[in-house]
Amino acid sequence: MMAKKSKNKTNSNIIKLWPTSILVKRFAHYQKVNPVLIELFYKHREKENRAPNQAYTSRDDLLNQYPLHKELDELAAFIRDGIYEVAKEANKQEWGESGNISVNITGLWFQIANGHAFHETHVHGNCSWSGVYYVQSGEASISRESHQGRQPNGNTRFYGPNMEYMAGGHGDYGNQYLQNSSWDSYAQDGKVAIFPAHIKHMAFPYSGESDRVIVSFHAQVFNSNSKGQSYDYSMNN
Repeated sequence: MMAKKSKNKTNSNIIKLWPTSILVKRFAHYQKVNPVLIELFYKHREKENRAPNQAYTSRDDLLNQYPLHKELDELAAFIRDGIYEVAKEANKQEWGESGNISVNITGLWFQIANGHAFHETHVHGNCSWSGVYYVQSGEASISRESHQGRQPNGNTRFYGPNMEYMAGGHGDYGNQYLQNSSWDSYAQDGKVAIFPAHIKHMAFPYSGESDRVIVSFHAQVFNSNSKGQSYDYSMNN
């Protein structure tokens, strides 16, 4: 017998488990902050004089190296607010309505890429949330249509847990929802993507007239005051 079509109403008999929350938003002050950060990053790379220039990655302690840098602090505050926003939504059943939340950025670094530089699939350890902020997107792919029929240029791809089982699993119309096992974050100046640190992700090779410049970061979240680069949020806000 053919099943009847539903009218998209919520079915109280069905429980949906283990959703993945990713926050994507644009920094309101990126047009002011990003040019200053680009100048800082290139000077930093020149000072270190460390190869290769087209796949340069700084150490992850930038906030400690530049503790009084106004624009870097502005970006860090935007990142902390975003982590709190997505963590609060993801944990709304667990956190309840009381307590103070502390967001501690445990690492923040920049990367300058060109000449087909890329980053293989990986996860971030010893943290709950990670993210990428696009300082200069260059000629990176801006949408699925912009690279149709070709490999994406420099965008970030996230993989769902079902990706590992696709090769050996049987696919039919009944598990069609599993076939979409990845999601692409397309580069855009001033855009941030904050994601659970355990989610596998990679950066496609990038090549363009101008470099692709990003800031990567990871953070821990506590229900108490924490030391270091942190900020407290009242759950009543």
